[in-house]
Amino acid sequence: MKNRSHLVKIISRFFIAFLSSVFLFAFLILLTLRLTLFSENYIAKQAAKADYYSELTKEINRQIENSALGSNIPEGVLNRSVRKELVKTDVDAYFEAMYNTGTKYSISNEKEIHDAVSKAIKEYMSEKNIEITPESEKAVTSLSDNAITVYKGYIELPFLVSYGRKVMNYKSKLVIFMVICGVLWALLSFALYSSLRGYFHRLLRYWSYIWTGSGLMMIVVPTIILMQGFLKKLGIQSKAMYDFIQTYLSSFLWLFIIIGMISIIVGIFCSVLSEVKRKRLFSV
Repeated sequence: MKNRSHLVKIISRFFIAFLSSVFLFAFLILLTLRLTLFSENYIAKQAAKADYYSELTKEINRQIENSALGSNIPEGVLNRSVRKELVKTDVDAYFEAMYNTGTKYSISNEKEIHDAVSKAIKEYMSEKNIEITPESEKAVTSLSDNAITVYKGYIELPFLVSYGRKVMNYKSKLVIFMVICGVLWALLSFALYSSLRGYFHRLLRYWSYIWTGSGLMMIVVPTIILMQGFLKKLGIQSKAMYDFIQTYLSSFLWLFIIIGMISIIVGIFCSVLSEVKRKRLFSV
């Protein structure tokens, strides 16, 4: 009877430890999501890391240049119509609009780009001694307007706004669930401590299982995704967007791995500390 009672206590402790591990795992996942998908600063940081602004500037200028070839404007005339600083300003403003529902987005550098294209074409016409007529003025205006359309097409990506707005709708709920998971983990840890009759070194030993187990769960899936190279198979034609999305997702997965590794280190620390306290307790 005594052995049966002892077995029930052991099983109940491991069950509590299992539940504690689940809630800690959920807390770590929600924390990672809060630091990445729900962060405006994170997406801007990844854009800079992927050199998204420079690559996007090159693509926009290339497309503006290609769209003008049909109007006998040769390569090299419009290859610097848009500056990186303008792209960065509008992209960052776009990211802000994504994560702030009440913020309305609009291109802020439209006139500057229009004037830059118009100036470049007129300078080319002047170099080639091409007479500027009302018809040519109208053509220049049309090409400048088209450049604005191309610019907007690259900067304004409807699916990103939709993604950002949907994500932010769950931000408050995510924080609430994160707090709930943290509180439940703390309550279960207290319950486990009580069942261990107040032996803190035993709680530390169980914590080592809990933190290590949660860390391993955080690491496994992201590691498999990265090793399998799924991110390299993204079907995105734009090189700038491809590099940006790949960097964003890769960094997102690596943060899971890093937090998982920190959790395992905490588990190892708890294990060592448990052994130290056990030896001190029983050596007295």
